[in-house]
Amino acid sequence: MLIRRLIVLSLGLLAGLTAWPVMELFVRLQGGFPSLMIFTASSGAAFGLIFGAYFATAEGIVAGNARRIARGAATGALFGLIGGAAGFLLGQGVLFLSGEYFVRSTVDMESVARPISRAVGWALLGVFVGSTEGIRARSAKKVGVGILGGFVGGLVAGAGIEYAWLLWGQTAGLRLAGLLVFGLAISAMYAAIEKQLSFGVLRVLNGRRKGTEFILNQRRLTAGSGEKDDIVLAGYRGVSETHVQLEAHGRDMIIRPAAEGEQIEVNDEKVTERLLKFDDVLRIGRATLLYKHE
Repeated sequence: MLIRRLIVLSLGLLAGLTAWPVMELFVRLQGGFPSLMIFTASSGAAFGLIFGAYFATAEGIVAGNARRIARGAATGALFGLIGGAAGFLLGQGVLFLSGEYFVRSTVDMESVARPISRAVGWALLGVFVGSTEGIRARSAKKVGVGILGGFVGGLVAGAGIEYAWLLWGQTAGLRLAGLLVFGLAISAMYAAIEKQLSFGVLRVLNGRRKGTEFILNQRRLTAGSGEKDDIVLAGYRGVSETHVQLEAHGRDMIIRPAAEGEQIEVNDEKVTERLLKFDDVLRIGRATLLYKHE
């Protein structure tokens, strides 16, 4: 789990680093855009594409599945692009509305309305970026984790970025620092919320994947030897493609065979359906796993 979180944090930093030269290019070309709205939508779309593509590869990297990495990157890039454009435009809309109805002085506009409205834009970008993996996995729970983590991380980091730029100016170094902080904040908030809302962890106790841990962060998961399974146990004898199903009821996790005839053992007892308890030992084919609290 520590390695998983380090991967997620590293992807946030890499996304920020990749987005930096793109930001510098937009800053240099800003005067060539026909309107502020087009510039805002274009820059938001570019940042969203980059951050979304990186974040949505996390599960594939953890699973060591190249196909899942590629699908995640494509899905993340698409939804990140849409979310980045929408988020930055909405932030600009908040600025226009606040200037029209609430702000009465230039000082208030520059010191309050502009930074906060842009922070809202960063937060909405974070929502789309954080939810890309849940969209790829078609998991409402993971989408919810991504929305919450992305919004909180994006809002906090966005406010920090905008006020830092307000105080010290938009130098290339501060723009780089801001993008790194943004990526790191979304990653950290996602990991923290995922930990709080998970249903536990399955740790492999034997064989080629000994020591590997799978976080149970969806309401429905499958385990088996197939690449499409959430918990991939390829290379273990007796494990069929999509061997078992795991389903959450409230805070409890139930395990059952995915098809008739598939055998599962819990604490050396063959079961057809079982409510799992922490420290239960599962046997799926020749793979042995420990169900534990994270």
